[in-house]
Amino acid sequence: MLMLVPVAGLADRIEGRLNGLACASKGEMCPTDKDDPHVLLERDFVIQTEDGKIFYITNMDWKTKLRYVLRMVRVVGEFSDRSSAITADEFWVKHEDGYRLEWSLERMREKQRRAQQLQQQREPGLEQWQLR
Repeated sequence: MLMLVPVAGLADRIEGRLNGLACASKGEMCPTDKDDPHVLLERDFVIQTEDGKIFYITNMDWKTKLRYVLRMVRVVGEFSDRSSAITADEFWVKHEDGYRLEWSLERMREKQRRAQQLQQQREPGLEQWQLR
């Protein structure tokens, strides 16, 4: 069953298990142990729904996805029918007490802003040479 639901009229939501792309392409689930060396060879990780459909998360890094491989996830963002992909605004992971927000685009932007501010404090005058 595909869980693609509009959220507050602005975003889409997809729910499923985060799986390795190679495994999902074969209609399989990766080995049940996320520390299995096979998982480290995966090129990417995708959301696999109960009905076997796969969806790419286009703007999350591989390492973050690896941390939550084989977990039930909910991604809120902008869905593209053409590419079976979602650009994530929020990435939720299911825990015993329900879903928890583990990653968000806003958090990442805030980290980038802080890193830029720290860089500018360390190297005053550098901002004039940065491309805008």
